[in-house]
Amino acid sequence: MARSEDHATVGLAALPDAPVALVRLDDGGRILAVSRAAVDLLDLAGLADGALDCSCVWGLAPADLQGEEGVWVAPGADPARRVCYQHDRDGGGWLLSLPDAETAALWRERAGPAPVPAPAPAQEDGAARLLARVGDRLAACELELALDADLAAQPQARRLAAGFGNLAEAIRQAVALSLQVASEVPRVVAENDEMVRQSQAQVDALATVEAATRDLLSGLDGIGRDLRAVTEVAASADDSVREATAAARALAAAMAAVRESAARANEVIEVIDMVAFQTNILSLNASVEAAHAGPAGRGFAVVATEIRRLAERAAGAARDVRRILGENGAALGEGEVSARRTEDVLGGIGELLGRAGTAVEAVAQGVRRQGEAIVGIDRAVARVAGLGRSNLEHAARVAERSEALGAGASALHDCVGLFRLPADPLREPRHARAFALASDAAARVGAAFGHALAQGWIDEASLFSRDYVRIEGIEPPRYETGFDALCDDLLPPLQEPVANAHPWIVFAICANPDGYVPTHNDRFRQPLTGDPARDLVGNRTKRIFDDRVGRSVGAHTDRYRLQVYRRDTGQIMFDLSVPIHVGGRHWGGFRIGYTLD
Repeated sequence: MARSEDHATVGLAALPDAPVALVRLDDGGRILAVSRAAVDLLDLAGLADGALDCSCVWGLAPADLQGEEGVWVAPGADPARRVCYQHDRDGGGWLLSLPDAETAALWRERAGPAPVPAPAPAQEDGAARLLARVGDRLAACELELALDADLAAQPQARRLAAGFGNLAEAIRQAVALSLQVASEVPRVVAENDEMVRQSQAQVDALATVEAATRDLLSGLDGIGRDLRAVTEVAASADDSVREATAAARALAAAMAAVRESAARANEVIEVIDMVAFQTNILSLNASVEAAHAGPAGRGFAVVATEIRRLAERAAGAARDVRRILGENGAALGEGEVSARRTEDVLGGIGELLGRAGTAVEAVAQGVRRQGEAIVGIDRAVARVAGLGRSNLEHAARVAERSEALGAGASALHDCVGLFRLPADPLREPRHARAFALASDAAARVGAAFGHALAQGWIDEASLFSRDYVRIEGIEPPRYETGFDALCDDLLPPLQEPVANAHPWIVFAICANPDGYVPTHNDRFRQPLTGDPARDLVGNRTKRIFDDRVGRSVGAHTDRYRLQVYRRDTGQIMFDLSVPIHVGGRHWGGFRIGYTLD
């Protein structure tokens, strides 16, 4: 029979690739065909077809296949060594299916720690030599377990090799991290020293601000006292102005009364003047009559003459009094006008004093408010100054701890440096195979994304988007993005062949720099059941994996990054990731998760 290029066996037919390993037997138990996954799982590479029978499947015998179909569990401590079989009625023979790596891990987790079986007598010597080899390696802190062919055939050899590989890569990561910490410590110490200096400068500046605010508060207190004094003087002046206004009003009223009295006196003078005029007329008539009387009227004429003179004098006096009263009246009028003007001026001064008092009071209130604000500022500055002093103390302690951390990192590096690690992780065949698969898949994914951009199926902003919309009602959280629909179309044909390339590969997926996986493998996109434990394993798509490894697989741009970690399902796994570039721009990474056992 023709041999598949991927098979290292001679003369066997190839079964289709599937997530599980497949084996076809004839009725006598001889192996007729195998899948590539079965070759890797059962270590059939290099064996001739004549030596291949059902005993290669964990010691299976033809008599163990009872009925038309069933499940056979191999004897021993590994519960994952189980075979599902079905009889081929048409062509004869049997079709066997073996569990994939994820199903095997679930069987082992469900079974718990397995009891250590007693070794068969034929295996005791090989087991003892294997134990001695492992002891020698561990005693010398050598973590590269190189086994001869006969030791590699021991039942526990593969698990020991996987343990050594896990430990070696874990220590390699610890070494890298210790070197990174040690390289960062001097920078942290320098930054802490700078922070101490800046904190001291801040404390000094705050002390200056605190003193200035207190001086300003003291000055405002003095201004407040002066303004209160001005307010008191303005109030006193306002009272004086009101009194002067009242006095001016009274003076004006008195002058008006005097003017009225002068007017009445003028009327009296008019009467006197009229009486003097009439008396003068009478005296003239008397003089005429005395002249007519002759000598007998001489005495009467003298009296008339005197009366005329008296009337003239009275008329002259009346005229003088009228003139004086006129002058006094004019003066009183001017005085009344002046008194009214004085009253108006004093009223305006009172109004100005009132406005000035209001303004001074407003200024005083503003000064009080500013004083209260400055008191608040002073308290805040005091608190900030206290925090600054506290920060200064903390910065000093952080500087001390940073130096201690540097010493600890150096000690850690010395400790892990005791172990001798494999020079090149890719010397392990599974690491090398995972690197080759991831590199090829990353190139294919980058090309597919580039083709999608060129065809206008998606724009660059959506393809490189970092915006996530949470899908409600699902835990752990799932998200939708601008590119996950495109990934659901493009990625399965590129991811699934890698995930199914070997039974020890658990997953092969793409992740962006945030650890977001838009499209997981088919085996991890099962319908949600509502059972959190079952869905955690069965449906892992459209999640952001923000654990230590998940955050880094899509963010780095190294040639590759190999990490060992404990998955959230509890399984110890390796993760090898390779960057994905789209037209020269970094999109994320292609990551393969797998085990060594």
